[in-house]
Amino acid sequence: MASVQRILRGALLALLVPLAAPVRAETPPPKAPSDAEVRELTQRLDALKKQLRQLEAAKDDAARQALMQQNWRSMQDYMGWMHGRWGAGAPWMMNPDERGGPGASACPMLGGSGAAWPLPGGVTPKQYGEQMRAHMQAMNAQMARIAQATDPPERARLLQEHWQTMYRDMQDLRGLGWMWGGPMGGPGTMGNAPAKPLPDPDSAGARLVASYCTQCHVAPEPVLHTSAEWGRVVSRMHVRIDSRLTPVQTPSEEQMKTILAYMKQHAR
Repeated sequence: MASVQRILRGALLALLVPLAAPVRAETPPPKAPSDAEVRELTQRLDALKKQLRQLEAAKDDAARQALMQQNWRSMQDYMGWMHGRWGAGAPWMMNPDERGGPGASACPMLGGSGAAWPLPGGVTPKQYGEQMRAHMQAMNAQMARIAQATDPPERARLLQEHWQTMYRDMQDLRGLGWMWGGPMGGPGTMGNAPAKPLPDPDSAGARLVASYCTQCHVAPEPVLHTSAEWGRVVSRMHVRIDSRLTPVQTPSEEQMKTILAYMKQHAR
C-alpha cells in the first residue's frame, strides 16, 4: 500500500512540476567599491557639482538650458555607470536572465532603452538648480560615508543607498514621486507613499488597475497622462510585466483593453 501511495505521489508531482512558475535567478547584491574606485566615484561626483555651479553662474537663457540638459544627462550616465560597475540599483528593474553583466537593465533612466529619460517640459533651469543643489548636498554626505566605511558589506550598502537616493530624487523631479509604494517602497528600497483613490473605484478598469499595477508600484492616477499618452504607457508596461523582468501576474489582452479604456476615460 505504501509503495502504491509513493507511486501516486510521484505521478502527481510529475504532473504539477511543469505547471509551476519558472524559478528566477535572484538579483545579486551590489559589489563594494575599492578605495581607488571610491576616489573615482568622488571625481565623477565633483564633475557633476562643477556642472551645476556652471549652470547657476550662467547669465544667458540658452546657456542655462544647455547646461541643465547636460547635467541631467550626466546624472543619468553616473547612475548607469554605478549600476553597471557594481550592480547598484533596485531588484524590480533588473532582468537576471538576460543581463550581459552585473548592471544591464531595462530602465530607460539608466540607458536600458538606448535613450535617456527627458526632463519634463515645464522645468526651468532655476527650478532644476534649486532642487539639484539640495540633492547634491545629500549625495556629498553619502559619498563621505562611503569613503569612511571599511567593512565591504557596509560600503556596498551605502553605495546602494547613494544610488537609490539619486534615482528617487531624479524621478521626483520628473513628477513621478507617486511611484514610491508597493515593492518599490518595500524593505531595502526607496521609501513608501500612500496611494490616492482611483476614480470610479467600483468599475472593472479601476479594479484591474488596483490588482495588476500595484504589483510593482502604487496605482497611478489616470490624470498623470493624456489619453494619447496612456496608449504608449500601458503598452510599455504590458511588455514589461509580460517579460521575465519581474515575477508578477500578467493581465490578458482583454483586461489590458479594459485598463487602457479606463485610463483614457479619466485622463487629464
